[in-house]
Amino acid sequence: MAAERGKILVVAARQPDFAELLEKDGFEVELRTRPLGDAGETDADVAVIFRGRLIGRSQAPALVERGIPVVEVMTVEPPSVSTADWVRLSNRVAKADLAQVVHAVTAWARARPPVHA
Repeated sequence: MAAERGKILVVAARQPDFAELLEKDGFEVELRTRPLGDAGETDADVAVIFRGRLIGRSQAPALVERGIPVVEVMTVEPPSVSTADWVRLSNRVAKADLAQVVHAVTAWARARPPVHA
């Protein structure tokens, strides 16, 4: 059953508490603890990528290219500016604040015209 607020893909080595926070907020959460492969299909409205040693830098651009907006949480200060479909944040952001960003990006993603491949 699809959640009322939308479906969020969380790609992170260890973020079960954040996934639970999103579920409490009414999202359906697909939690992956390993990088998506080339055929890593998802029907998520938004992806949240926690970069680290296991989850590399190729995850976010691959998802954005497929039309899925991304919130990328980095272990360093973001090296470039965010865009409407690719928000870059430092991992110093509080989880509750990160959830608010997910709410906003999901609302934007659901309101925009469909992306055609």
